[in-house]
Amino acid sequence: MVSIENFGVSFGNTKILENINFDVKPGEIVTILGSSGCGKTTILRAIAGLQKEHKGHICIGDECVSSKEIYVKDREVGYIFQDYALFPHLNVSENIAFALFKLSKKEKEKRVDELLEQFNLIDHKKKQIHQLSGGQQQRVAIARALANNPKILLLDEPFSNLDAMLRYKTKIWLKNLIKKLNLSAILVTHDKKEALTVSDKIGVINNKKLLQFDTAQEIFDNPKSLYVANFLCEINQLPNELIKQLDLKIEDSEVAIIKIDKSIVSLEKSNIAVKIIDISFCGDYYELVIELTNFKNHTLIVKMQNISNLNILDNAYLHINKKDIKIINK
Repeated sequence: MVSIENFGVSFGNTKILENINFDVKPGEIVTILGSSGCGKTTILRAIAGLQKEHKGHICIGDECVSSKEIYVKDREVGYIFQDYALFPHLNVSENIAFALFKLSKKEKEKRVDELLEQFNLIDHKKKQIHQLSGGQQQRVAIARALANNPKILLLDEPFSNLDAMLRYKTKIWLKNLIKKLNLSAILVTHDKKEALTVSDKIGVINNKKLLQFDTAQEIFDNPKSLYVANFLCEINQLPNELIKQLDLKIEDSEVAIIKIDKSIVSLEKSNIAVKIIDISFCGDYYELVIELTNFKNHTLIVKMQNISNLNILDNAYLHINKKDIKIINK
């Protein structure tokens, strides 16, 4: 449904994005993940037609909507902004109806009533926006975005203003809605947990480039670079000298990583001596900060369920299964 080809954006002489390529199928949720300011929202704005100047192509269905000849074409896009962008001087019904300016008054009223019912907003239809909770405001924003039956839904940090429990419930509800309506959805966020729990596919952006684009599980299990691994997982970077001692091959351009829950610290001897620098209780697990005895100033974090007999400043040993070590590009 959506195809981004060789996409790039520059503001003056400053390149923001370059050579971005990805597709979104109907019923698929794709998340663009990256740090603040990396250009995620710029991609959404360009798909919606709000960012006009860019390189490359944006195609919806079989048509390239970024060409000058058909730029004004209705893109069948619904956009949910980070701050919802609701009109404070309009009530709930009027905010939703704002997107239906092409319909007759009767048709507009019918569609608004359908959306109020669908999004459980009937009891709030005449309320002003400031009278609603954050979750209710978000539902109004989503209802407005879907009012014209778009084929594409663009979501810019849609859960950032919600508390933890409401965020969790809303993610499930919205994910099911997207699947039910068979929409092509593109979400931008800097929250890795949000990306992993919602997405069919994830693209990670850094330094103007799309570093990796794959299914959520594949990109989590097999990151192709240190940046992607650090962004999506909790990892330790192991010294190259240690990797060679473990009889694993590694090039100077590569690094060895292991997830922090894939190592064990104990008093039982191994070939990797460590000193325990700190122990933190984190509820249902402990985090240990350790220093590798033979690699001074190289510290690791280890996540463990049980730390019996271990204390701060103990000399202990690190146990690693070689199959859990991944060799990736820097």
